[in-house]
Amino acid sequence: MHPIPVLLARGLNDLRSSGLSEVADSLASHLARRHVASNTVEKYLRAAFHFARWLDRRGDLPSRTSVRSFLTAHLPRCRCRGRIHRSLIDVRAALGHLVAVLKAAGRFDEELPPRGPVDDEVERFDAYMTFVCGAAASTRARRLLDVRQFLSSAFPDGPVQSMTITASDIQRFVTVRPRPYRPGTLGVITGSLRSYLRFLRLEGRCPDGLLDAVPRVAKWRLASLPAHLTDDEFRRFLASFDTHTRRGRRDRAMALCMVLLGLRAAEVAALKLRDVDWRVGCLRVPPTKTQRGRELPLPAVVGRALAAFVHSGRPRASSDRLFLRIGVLEGEPLDSACVRIAVRLAYARAGLPRNYTGTHRLRHTAATRLVRSGASIKAVADVLGHDSLDSTAIYAKVDLPRLRGVALPWPRMSR
Repeated sequence: MHPIPVLLARGLNDLRSSGLSEVADSLASHLARRHVASNTVEKYLRAAFHFARWLDRRGDLPSRTSVRSFLTAHLPRCRCRGRIHRSLIDVRAALGHLVAVLKAAGRFDEELPPRGPVDDEVERFDAYMTFVCGAAASTRARRLLDVRQFLSSAFPDGPVQSMTITASDIQRFVTVRPRPYRPGTLGVITGSLRSYLRFLRLEGRCPDGLLDAVPRVAKWRLASLPAHLTDDEFRRFLASFDTHTRRGRRDRAMALCMVLLGLRAAEVAALKLRDVDWRVGCLRVPPTKTQRGRELPLPAVVGRALAAFVHSGRPRASSDRLFLRIGVLEGEPLDSACVRIAVRLAYARAGLPRNYTGTHRLRHTAATRLVRSGASIKAVADVLGHDSLDSTAIYAKVDLPRLRGVALPWPRMSR
């Protein structure tokens, strides 16, 4: 047995002397199983002790309310003495692990808030999107968030009476925002409201003409070129991954799936081991956004990157997911947020502009490279998994040299 570092032992002993003493060792074991670095464990133990000491002074029990109060009310104005770690990000993460241990020990009070009329209405709308529209989980989550905010602002005190919704309520919700939104975000919000109003109209609970009252956001779909990586940025991006490490091999394999095959972040996260057919040389993309899967040919460079990760990088785990966490929560499946973080870090290492943050730029890059190599719009749509060619039409503008070749000279005006 290796000796426990002094600071780690001190933090563990402090927690053992608090009101949460019975879960102190369980929390340390919980963090060790997830391969959390020792300096991070020490921060988490100090944050847990800080929370436990605060609970002792107040005479409270650990609950959802007490965690929220500690993070939002006490921590910003904390004047506690001793080795106090006040970083909100670290403390929130520490309490997340502590809550998991407390729940396993039956010592955490969930305190679920009572359901209200808005909750019932949102639940009916969710069922409509699921069973009638067949919307993906990510689409439903976004629309439910917007509709919940709208209903809470329109009916703050009473029941939801959809027949009393007016055009002014909708316009006020869209135009009066706490901070300015880009046209694309406002377009998503108005799209959520239209979906909800169509649900009301289907049930006969929508006032006449209310759907037409949702404002249109001025944004022309084909007005600009899709944002993609240039050839130089493409090379720098792929060179930014350290393939000598397990994490680097994993992240490079995920990036190649996006930048060469056009996969979405959610599709990369959902891939399973059996989705890679090594004999045939194809990749089965699971259904996510469009609820339809597709099969793509597996380029050699992508296949080699996947094989390198699977054979010398992928943690041993019971999960059949292809890409798993490495380090903290080792062996657990990745989600789309982890994929986006890996890409954002690669952008930074490659020295790309700071506004390069999303993964869709890689999807646009894959489509752009296909068009420039001579692929048809129908072939690009099949690779990207678009239901309609209208979604792929914007890529017809990316091959500028070919467009210049077919452009006719402007005829002179006759006098």
